[in-house]
Amino acid sequence: MNDVKGTTLFEILLATFVFVLVMGALLSSIAAVLYLIDVSKDQTIAVADLRNIMEKIRVVSFADVITVFPNGVQDGPGGNSYQNMVGGYSLAEGHITITYFPDINSDPLQIKAEVTWQDKRGRAYSAFMSTFKTR
Repeated sequence: MNDVKGTTLFEILLATFVFVLVMGALLSSIAAVLYLIDVSKDQTIAVADLRNIMEKIRVVSFADVITVFPNGVQDGPGGNSYQNMVGGYSLAEGHITITYFPDINSDPLQIKAEVTWQDKRGRAYSAFMSTFKTR
């Protein structure tokens, strides 16, 4: 009886293949986690921008709110850009739009602020907040 002890080439190749599969899955998981961290960071920035703009809306009088925050105008009027109000946009392709429901003459006036942006992969995201303002 010839009792040979050792590792065959097939066993080494099989172990290498399993190792490569496990490492690929691990790296893929790490990449997914990093992407989700970026998305979460962007959402946090978007909510902070929305809170900032909503606070600005709250301090403006009812008579002036439509002038300072025009209905449906993306990023605000030329001389009063929302970008200046919220301290600059740091989101890629970030925009803030204010809309009024059901129309600008209703009381109470429902005000919706929406921020839209794109992530590093070009996927579009949006978040919004709404409030009511009365005379």
